[in-house]
Amino acid sequence: MKAVNLIPADTPRAGGATTAFSTTGPIGAYVVIAVLAVAVVMAGAFAFTNKQLSDRQSDLARVEREAQAAEAKTNALKPYTEFAAVRTARVETVGGLLDGRFDWAHSLREVARVVPADVDLTSLVGTVSPTSPVEGGGGSASLRTALPVPAVDLIGCAKSQAHVATLLARLRAVDGVQRVTLASSEKSDSGAGGETDCRSTKKMPQFQVTLFYKALDGIVPAADGAGAATPNTAAPAAPNTAAAGGSK
Repeated sequence: MKAVNLIPADTPRAGGATTAFSTTGPIGAYVVIAVLAVAVVMAGAFAFTNKQLSDRQSDLARVEREAQAAEAKTNALKPYTEFAAVRTARVETVGGLLDGRFDWAHSLREVARVVPADVDLTSLVGTVSPTSPVEGGGGSASLRTALPVPAVDLIGCAKSQAHVATLLARLRAVDGVQRVTLASSEKSDSGAGGETDCRSTKKMPQFQVTLFYKALDGIVPAADGAGAATPNTAAPAAPNTAAAGGSK
């Protein structure tokens, strides 16, 4: 019998051709799928990165606008801040001056309180330092330069040397006084008083006393004479001024 081939001619035969189809076809498909997957991932990453970059640019623009607005507001408020700084500096300056101010009102009130009624003062000079300028001078026998602290020079007359001693003892009790120095206490041979001499009799001595106060924080002796305190003139005191303010 003659053999009849029933397999169609276009059907691949078993063996090499079939094996080639089975090994090359699926690999190519996998490669294509992998390439597409990578492309999708890269496209997603690019889109995500692009979105992040856009968001960062938007945030940067917003921050720049806020910074410009804050700078404009700061510039608008700059005059007020400068005024506040000037005010603070002036308050500190005034506070320093007040802290370094000697309380002359209290000191002179204490002096007037302890001066006996029978003692007359013709001159009272108060200065914060020995270099403070004094109009008319403070007396030739003054010991004002002994200490660089606030001090008061007193010139006056008493009925006797015993009254001068009493005055010295009372002046030592004045609040804040650290030393009381008697520069002179002399009687007159003639007993005739003048414009600067309050002695009316030979028994009356004319004295000059300097009260030195304790050094206080903030009060710096003036080396150029700019620290004179009030009162700083050697004007004669009114007659019987100490008697009116003295203790009985």
